[in-house]
Amino acid sequence: MPDEAAGVGLSLFAADLRDDLSRFHLLHYGDKVDGFLISGHNSGTHWLRFMLSSAIAHHLALPRPARSSGPQSDVFIGHARHPRMFPQAPKIGSSHHMPSRLVAVLGALGIVRLAPVVLLVRNIPDSLLSYFFKWREAKGLGALHEYVARKPRRQGVDLWWFIRFFNRWGLLQRIFPDRVMVVRYEDVEHDPETWVRRIWAHWGVDLREGAVAAAMAVRSRSAIAAHLDPGYGEDAAPERQARLAVQLGQSEAALLERRLAQHLRCDFGYAAQPTGGRSWTTLCAAAHEGAR
Repeated sequence: MPDEAAGVGLSLFAADLRDDLSRFHLLHYGDKVDGFLISGHNSGTHWLRFMLSSAIAHHLALPRPARSSGPQSDVFIGHARHPRMFPQAPKIGSSHHMPSRLVAVLGALGIVRLAPVVLLVRNIPDSLLSYFFKWREAKGLGALHEYVARKPRRQGVDLWWFIRFFNRWGLLQRIFPDRVMVVRYEDVEHDPETWVRRIWAHWGVDLREGAVAAAMAVRSRSAIAAHLDPGYGEDAAPERQARLAVQLGQSEAALLERRLAQHLRCDFGYAAQPTGGRSWTTLCAAAHEGAR
């Protein structure tokens, strides 16, 4: 729609300019960590991180993190600025980082290199609804139809944030194909054992059977919920039926599909039927109908 395109262009430019001039987390912390876990918002970060942490704790005969959220969950995988807890353990920096596109330019010129990155993504309609359900009151997100229809803004998480996150990381993954490993939430959900092995192998650790078993022992939603930090103030494992009660209406699903088709340049296989994914039409309809 021409009027919509005219309304979003300048806002997108402002958001992109800010990030291109300020988002150099990967370079700033690259020599302080052994790898990065970068994830889209509401893409299963706490769940995957708890499994990965449990695996490396067993592998090194160290205590498993006491919590699946909050400061006590960050023993092995946490913010890159946090100090290393165990000298013998890898330090993995975790964030929802939106990288400057200048990092890709510098990488293409051979000026910079990256620590190994695991990029965790989830199909955008599910992530968007999950984020809205989780933060609608605390962050005053308003009604769902207003949230979905937002114009781009410099700050905040919405549909435009996910589009820009996918596009920027798609560019960086093309420049650093051996350093950036894309991991889809749905694939981990289908085969967590394989992906826990692959992720730690990407970070240079060959897990033994016992370590993988330790990760599988905490893979359930109930295990994550049982270990949440009650003082952290973030529900990383919401009650499933309550979450599914929040669904896109037909007009919202149509708007979501249209904006994805117009602005998303990297879909990590979600929109490609030949790779086994579902089209954006199907994904948006699933979010509309609550089919998970």
